[in-house]
Formats: sequence, structure tokens, C-alpha cells
Amino acid sequence: MYILRTRIEGTITQQLYRSFYPILSYAENKRSVAGLIIVFNSGGGDAVASQLMFEMVRKIRKKKPVYSFVQGICASGAYWISAGSSKIYSLETSIIGSIGVISMIPYIKPLLDRIGVEMRTYKVGKYKDMLSYYREPSQEESDHYMKVLNDVYAKFRDSVMSERKISSEKMDEIAQGQIFSSSMAIENHLIDGVGTMDAMMDDMYKDMGRKYRVKDIVPRKPWLMRFLGT
Repeated sequence: MYILRTRIEGTITQQLYRSFYPILSYAENKRSVAGLIIVFNSGGGDAVASQLMFEMVRKIRKKKPVYSFVQGICASGAYWISAGSSKIYSLETSIIGSIGVISMIPYIKPLLDRIGVEMRTYKVGKYKDMLSYYREPSQEESDHYMKVLNDVYAKFRDSVMSERKISSEKMDEIAQGQIFSSSMAIENHLIDGVGTMDAMMDDMYKDMGRKYRVKDIVPRKPWLMRFLGT
């Protein structure tokens, strides 16, 4: 038996979720895999992909130990994923947190006015163009969109609160989109330990009752990248 180790780096996207699905499924179902280590260096990304990966990690954790190690940054959607693991460790210089939701939409009407371009919209459904970048949203549209973002935020917040066993009052304080140093993350119960990968491995071996060899695995590259040799 062995411990499987993989890395989640860069922006969390639907494509990244699809590339990691075989790895996480293998870790869950392969009897020879005694545990899973996920090394993070990601500032987050797509909420849907983050939730799907969080659910998979939590499902694995119910069968075998899953340890997360922050090597750089583990923020927003990346932290959501890590919250599903058994324990989270971080280097002293890493950044953790950013529990929040953000959506940024360009607004280019002043530019269009300057160059003499006018947008004409034909729609069925009064909200159909509420995210358009060529006009200001109405207050009703802004309120509606904020309700959508608040629902996504509530799911993220509640997942962390439940998995990390943090009180609702504490979550109101630390889930405002701010980032934390590793020592601050310890104080706020967002991680379980600070140290090197070796220190985390010692703790993992202790929890598992014995040492295992570690096997590294990375997602399979897309066909075109393999064809081009990149």
C-alpha cells in the first residue's frame, strides 16, 4: 500500500476539475491507496468546480486520510477544496483564506459613447441582459444578482464552518474575503499545523499507525499538449 500525492496549482476551472476527477476517483476506490496528500498553490477560481472537488475530497476522507499541504497560497475556491480534507498544514510563509465570492463585469459604455457605438438589445425576459457590459444595471437587477452571489457564498461559508468546526460568530469575522498568514490561520482554526512537508508526513504516519511510501501523480495532459510534446 502507498500514499498518493498530487498537486492543485493555478486557477480552479471546470477543465481542472475534469482533469483531477480520475485521480480523485482512483484515490477513493483503489484499495492499495492508503491515503491522499494534496499540495496546494492556488488562489481559487470557479465556484462550481471548487464545490465539486470539495465534495470529492470529503468523500475520500470518509474512507481514508486526506491531508492538504499549502505550498504558497490556498485561497478562495482552493481553500474550499482543502476544507474537505482530514487536516491542513501550511508552510510558515504561505497564505490562506479569502473565504468569499467575487464577480467582476467590465463596463464599457463610456468608451462606446466616445467612439460613437450604440448597442441595441432585443430580449424576452426583463433580466436577460442584466450582466451586459454596455449599460448600468438597474437597482432591481443588482439586488437580484447579489442574492445569487450570497447563495453561493452561503454554501462556501457553511462548508468551511461545518468541516472546520468553527462557530457561526467566528465565521462572520473571518469569512469576509480576507487572507491570513499561517500563524493567523492557526489562530482562526483554518489550518491544523505549520511546518514542512516532512512534519506533516510525520503527523500523517502517526495517525495512520505506520509509514507508507509516497507515489506522486499528476493529471494527464490534453491530447494536443501530448502531441506537441509540451
